[in-house]
Amino acid sequence: MRYLELTVSVQTEAVEAAAELLRRCAPAGVSIEPPYRATDEEGGYDIDPRAAVRLRVWLPSGRESTTNVATLRRDLRALDGIARPLRARAVDDASWANMWKRYFRTLRVGRAIVVRPPWRSYNARRGEVVVEIDPGMAFGTGQHATTQLCLEAIEERITAGDIVLDVGSGSGILSIAAALLGAKRIDAIDIDPAAVRATKENATRNGVRRAIHVRRGSLADAPALSAVEGWPFPFVADGRYDLVLANLSSRLVQELAEPLVAALATDGVALVSGLIDAQEAACRRALRRAGGRVIESEGREGWRLLLVERATGRRSPASSTPGRRSRRAR
Repeated sequence: MRYLELTVSVQTEAVEAAAELLRRCAPAGVSIEPPYRATDEEGGYDIDPRAAVRLRVWLPSGRESTTNVATLRRDLRALDGIARPLRARAVDDASWANMWKRYFRTLRVGRAIVVRPPWRSYNARRGEVVVEIDPGMAFGTGQHATTQLCLEAIEERITAGDIVLDVGSGSGILSIAAALLGAKRIDAIDIDPAAVRATKENATRNGVRRAIHVRRGSLADAPALSAVEGWPFPFVADGRYDLVLANLSSRLVQELAEPLVAALATDGVALVSGLIDAQEAACRRALRRAGGRVIESEGREGWRLLLVERATGRRSPASSTPGRRSRRAR
């Protein structure tokens, strides 16, 4: 089968808006490739802060895709921060399946996490937690700043025995890291069947399939359906989760603020990421209206991670429940 590969280069401030336009015609996801250069096979890399971010999607070749390309070109031209216009080229399915692998290298994140693809070897050092990820068609290789921020925060906040909710699991990278770091149970949901499949396969690859329960679904349905037996996770809205992982987008964070906060246990924390700096204030307002309180904010390369607790939670920004470390207390 033939596909159209669409590529556009944008400045950091335009990534979210451009990715949202691309997702309208490529629901399987958008490849976001930061301008980093790997310096070795052990995970070293650097990033050119002046370079543009490249977004890439693949569409089945055909009349509908040709129409979508014309619409995308028009809509992207209206955005500020487009470094290079949308380019389209025909590729076969084998090229599509393997082309992105050249950008996926072994990467160290935080103190002990190492993310590696199956096609690269790595000799783990003592104390390291190695997460082996083949994302397939799903988002989540660890190369993007938002995923790295989430992994670092999981490493800081996870406690053995935690119950975790992963909203928009993608490749399963966050769920797997949580399981390897001691979480008792992870409930993972994603609207994309490719992501559900990737999460299951990667959980098996890492030996944590029994801890990770993954279903297709949307957190937007949780308030209405949480009490219905059989809906992805019947207890999603009753405040059972010690840790909620939400590496989404600012639009989705604002739309899902209420169920994200409602899912938290009294002393739970939500790691909310995928938002650009310019959207932080709007996301804070939405989370506050939903009964949440932002206790910390971390940034990298123009992206933000918010740590959120229930406004009635017991922890303060400078303290933590035993076993949970606060960055500010280090």
